[in-house]
Amino acid sequence: MKLTCVITLTLASFPNYLEGQAQTPRPTSKVRYSTPKPPNPGAPRGRGRGGGSRGPCKQYASLAALVPETQGTQKFIWGQSASQNPKFWFYVPEKLTSKLPIEFVLQDEADNYIYKTKFTPQTPAGVVSVTVKPTVALQPGKSYNWTFSIYCDPDKPSSSVFVRGSVTQVALNATQKQQLQQLQAPVQRAAFYANNGMWHDALTTLGEQIQNSKRREPEVISAWTELLTQTNFSNLAAAPIVPCCQNKD
Repeated sequence: MKLTCVITLTLASFPNYLEGQAQTPRPTSKVRYSTPKPPNPGAPRGRGRGGGSRGPCKQYASLAALVPETQGTQKFIWGQSASQNPKFWFYVPEKLTSKLPIEFVLQDEADNYIYKTKFTPQTPAGVVSVTVKPTVALQPGKSYNWTFSIYCDPDKPSSSVFVRGSVTQVALNATQKQQLQQLQAPVQRAAFYANNGMWHDALTTLGEQIQNSKRREPEVISAWTELLTQTNFSNLAAAPIVPCCQNKD
């Protein structure tokens, strides 16, 4: 059964936005995130939060993957993407340093490694993203399992804190491609992806716009906030998007 959630985005009149003085928002547009049919019941359930880590990883226990928890016969940390090189978003609760390597791994359904990379970023706490290397192309209709880990003690890999989930690559049909070509505004494109159940593309469209824009765009920020709120990440919506994890290999 296809579940459809309806959210109303708002655009505030923010004359003092840069000083943090938000005014009362007014309605502007609608974005509907349609939850797709859950993956095969035998698929890995995933882990959306870092959990109760101890020792040096304790401060990263609230690590989170910004991926919906999809309800089927059981709960899955899972989303769809129309991109063959999707971007994944994570919330890191404390700053990262060169002494704390992070690792991102992507595997196919047979557990073969499709992509594996490590970073030693120096970045403050906030929302970070990892993009699958351009030389790796996910195949339409295939599902892949990913893991994002922080090695708080490199000498003890077992003490790492991690989140885990899966992504399914879906191809746009001719009609969808034509519709998308007619949409220019980031919020419109994000709405298209959300309406068609493509979570990663919707979030990335908004996240990249916020990250790359030279000025604050209230409508985009509002859409980002509402999309995260809809999927129970309202407490992370105000977290800054920080630079991290650029592919160098």
